[in-house]
Amino acid sequence: MKKILGLDLGTNSVGWAVINSVVNDEGKEQLVNISSCGSRIIPMDAATLGDFDKGNSKSPVAERTRLRGVRRLLERSLLRRERLHRVLSVMEFLPEHYASQLDRYGKFLPEREPKLAWYQDETGKYRFLFQDSFNEMLEDFRQHHPELVAEGKKYLTTGQSIIFGKKLFLRK
Repeated sequence: MKKILGLDLGTNSVGWAVINSVVNDEGKEQLVNISSCGSRIIPMDAATLGDFDKGNSKSPVAERTRLRGVRRLLERSLLRRERLHRVLSVMEFLPEHYASQLDRYGKFLPEREPKLAWYQDETGKYRFLFQDSFNEMLEDFRQHHPELVAEGKKYLTTGQSIIFGKKLFLRK
């Protein structure tokens, strides 16, 4: 005889049942009986009941469930980042200053989280890793699109970057 535990996890209650089953001559599982069952209703305090009477059906348990979902999303996001770190590290695609701050599992070392585009030089100052490419881009803007860098601007608005990206894509 096989015992099956069934759970029903709700926002305000937990239900459970233990079911006995056997395998018949044809090899199919047959439910015999419910050996035991029960439920636990999570009580609401007077304030929550008052809110419920006013039309607010959200319970404290529902809020805990929502927060648990947020924690799980954050944990999954961190796991995806760690996996990406491991893959990029194995392929040696990470800058040395960044890869040196990761353990072998792709997690940052304790009390460290380096910025990908910035590194610390010998004097302790932070430097932009892609400064040469940035300067080259600004020079290209000065030659081909001077309106983008007029009056000493060193940034693009979102609309300008989309237009410039399309022009670059269409340029051969």
